[in-house]
Amino acid sequence: MSGPLIRTYRMNGPFIGRGRRALPYLLLLPSVALLLAFFAAPFVSLFYFALRRLDLTGVSRFVGLDNFGILFGEARFAQNLLATLEYLVGVLVLSLPVAYVAAILVSRAVRGMSLLRTVLLIPWVLAPVVTAVLFRTLVDPSRGPVTRLLELVTGGSASLIQQPAGAMIVVILHSAWRSVPIAMLILAVGISAIPRELHEAARIDGGGRWAEFRHVILPLTRPHLISASIVISVFTLHDAEGVYSLTQGGPGYGTEVAAVRLFKEAFRYYDVGIGSAVGVALVVLAVVVLGIQFGMSRREEDLSR
Repeated sequence: MSGPLIRTYRMNGPFIGRGRRALPYLLLLPSVALLLAFFAAPFVSLFYFALRRLDLTGVSRFVGLDNFGILFGEARFAQNLLATLEYLVGVLVLSLPVAYVAAILVSRAVRGMSLLRTVLLIPWVLAPVVTAVLFRTLVDPSRGPVTRLLELVTGGSASLIQQPAGAMIVVILHSAWRSVPIAMLILAVGISAIPRELHEAARIDGGGRWAEFRHVILPLTRPHLISASIVISVFTLHDAEGVYSLTQGGPGYGTEVAAVRLFKEAFRYYDVGIGSAVGVALVVLAVVVLGIQFGMSRREEDLSR
């Protein structure tokens, strides 16, 4: 005797098919809404205020592109953009090689590496204002140990923080020191994923550590290097706290990067319109820089296929 006959019905139709196709988009809708709320809405507000002459007393009037005309018509803003690029390039050039060395060290299965990894993460955990105060104490013109050492070496008065070039070196060193830990973690993930056989093959070939780095580590962690540079760029471009706490943008406008100029205009001079225009320009600069880096990342992915 055969068992009971079970019939299954397949639901078809135009509405069912459309519902299935629309389901992934419906599931993505909450995430898209959050992204719009946290990213798109602030940018729209920023652009809105950039088109108005507004201060914190509540007086507001529409001025169109006048705020942008004021900015791009002054030499100070050109210097702000130049200082921003100089600051960003300096931080990337200094922090990434150091992060590579640190990542190679912490990736080795040697006793004490976990403690070293924790110690190296301290600059990233501390607030920028705290680390800026530490650096400011080191280079203080009157009693800083770095200033005293430079005076002994040069035989004269030497204060890094009171010279535009020296102040830029200080803020770059400070930001690079804070950026090394996050870049180290990203690169360490890539190094740990490399098969041990490749390391051993490079050593057997007799090339030494440099050959191992050049032919094994660097090619296989290049995507992680680009990712680290993107993360560092994002944090460096909007770093107003560290630079302002160290130099307040001085001496002169030597270290007045765009983020510091934005902070000054909006919260020190209470000119929200000009500050918002600086913010829009900074967003455009960030999009260009990150677009170049994402393009490099896509190219690297295509080459690795």
